[in-house]
Amino acid sequence: MLDSSASQSVAPADPVIFSPAGRGDASRIAALHADSWRRHYRGAYADIYLDGDLLSERTAVWSARLASPSGTATIIAERGGRLAGFVHVVFDPDPRWGSLIDNLHVDHSAHRSGIGTELMAYAARAVLANAGSSALYLWVLQQNTRAQTFYRARGGVRVETGFAAAPRGNPSLLNGVPGTYRMSWPDASRLVGTVD
Repeated sequence: MLDSSASQSVAPADPVIFSPAGRGDASRIAALHADSWRRHYRGAYADIYLDGDLLSERTAVWSARLASPSGTATIIAERGGRLAGFVHVVFDPDPRWGSLIDNLHVDHSAHRSGIGTELMAYAARAVLANAGSSALYLWVLQQNTRAQTFYRARGGVRVETGFAAAPRGNPSLLNGVPGTYRMSWPDASRLVGTVD
């Protein structure tokens, strides 16, 4: 007699769908953004800020960004109808370093699944299609060594040290003066080749 469990096929994981974000995505992006900050920015940002009404603040930010996206691109990754990650790029804010990846967040349950790498490639494509320079950069907290490892593995080079901007311009919402690193990609086309 055959084992009935052996005859059942296992459904493959839902595919990841990448698309431009729209106004209706603001609350989902805000929720992922707030969750990511609470998980990875603790120690740099004050607990009173991270444990406060961060979701409302992030919702207001994302509603405004997606209502007026000129000079930017926001790409979302969805799996099974759920938001799995997003990237937000600002085109050409810096004449030397090029376009800024202002946000890149992947749901904690989807880490190490390739979604972050693909979002980086989508950001690079957006830069190549819309920016005056092919250079790309971002800022990462010095304490976020996991993210630094991810960026270095994708060709990012640490080129400068800075300090985290205070939320709402209020230094009391930071723990001290958290350091940051500028990671740079002089040619975004190298990120496009990291995925098929």
